[in-house]
Amino acid sequence: MNGPVAPTSTCAAPVRYAPRPQRERERESLSTRSYRWQGTAALFGVVVALLMPSTTVLAKDAGGGPEKATVSVGAQEPGSGHLPMPEKPFTLPEDHALRLASIGVDPVYKDLLGLRTNGWLGSDAGESIVLSDKKTLWLFGDTFIGQLSNGVRVAGAPMINSTIGLQDRTKRPPDGMTFYWKEKDGQPASFFPHQASTPGEFYWVTKGVMLRGELFLFAFCIGGDTRSFSTWHEDGGTLLRIPNPLDPPAQWVQKAYTLKLPAGHSFHSALVVKEPYLYLYGLVQPRQTALARVRVDELLKGRLTEAYEYWVSGAEGPHWGKAPEHCVPQFLPNNTECTVHYEPAWHLYTCFTYDAFSPEIYVTTARELTGPWTKPASIYWVPEHHRFSFPIISYAVRQHPELSTKPGEVVLSYATNVAKSMAELFTEEGKDLYVLRFLRVQLELNNRLN
Repeated sequence: MNGPVAPTSTCAAPVRYAPRPQRERERESLSTRSYRWQGTAALFGVVVALLMPSTTVLAKDAGGGPEKATVSVGAQEPGSGHLPMPEKPFTLPEDHALRLASIGVDPVYKDLLGLRTNGWLGSDAGESIVLSDKKTLWLFGDTFIGQLSNGVRVAGAPMINSTIGLQDRTKRPPDGMTFYWKEKDGQPASFFPHQASTPGEFYWVTKGVMLRGELFLFAFCIGGDTRSFSTWHEDGGTLLRIPNPLDPPAQWVQKAYTLKLPAGHSFHSALVVKEPYLYLYGLVQPRQTALARVRVDELLKGRLTEAYEYWVSGAEGPHWGKAPEHCVPQFLPNNTECTVHYEPAWHLYTCFTYDAFSPEIYVTTARELTGPWTKPASIYWVPEHHRFSFPIISYAVRQHPELSTKPGEVVLSYATNVAKSMAELFTEEGKDLYVLRFLRVQLELNNRLN
């Protein structure tokens, strides 16, 4: 699929390969990339492994009784591939505030982030941030940069930890998307390079928000010995502040600041701006979703976690406190990448959430940012779980309100990946994995209740 590319003289990097025999190169590359990707899968597990063991238990606790297809239903066994599709379409419970009118592959955006012949060969994350009335920034995580052969990734494509895309929303997809990354020593390099003043060795940039003309991005820091995957681990979080996001990306000024939180805590699963605050959903130990807030003015002054307040429980009931202790649980299943969005026509907040090892996507709602959130209701089974001869995971379900055209219309994206050998991504069967997919959902108020 052809698409515009950033000029190689600025950010986008040309693809280069060592001058060795093709068969030798592919054999070695597949072995090396598989090993590296196994380490990356272990890294991904630092974040995703939080989900499955705890969400099933918490969902049962939240529901007050036996669960019906809540979290673990359909979860893949380690050696399985194909899963049976549900026998009938999903519907929301009769007592749910919303009614599911339709859901399916988005006809407009289905190929927006497909593989390009220009070097960008798939990624995950897929966070969208509106920069202006015409331009949207897309954040991507680990990204392959390389070539395609008959639509299949060519073995040996290097992987970098972050790329971005700029979408011109005045153009019909897939046109209007330009991808950017950096170069180092003639090789592709992450768009957001690690800064020595922050923990870890590199960033996973997963969330962001525009605040009064500046771009604030939140990232996981990943640390360890780069030569030993077994040592890699989540090493805290970082805020990247970009004061000039409307300039060409090659000119962006990236300033990194450490987010000081207790070990295992992160507060950038979802972000909501409701002046005068920025609200931040995240994960705390022992493994539950929690909520924090910070005044936008304080953030602009450079105050970070020291200015955070947390929605906690106490003898006087739920209240905002200064320490992330006894946090009030929020939505389920818990995860590190999602979207919380307010729909004015419904007077409801929505969150589309997931368990990375299950094929289901859920919706949960709340009247207030602080909850309580409804029990998650399944609205979709990711079809990739049923298509392949090897097990996969699906994750990073995000809503993109700027792409919707009418009330109740929801545009979602989700990522897929292999659960074992990443060499599968370089095969004919695996070419459609590690490509962000889009759904269009139509929801309506349940007139029986409203």
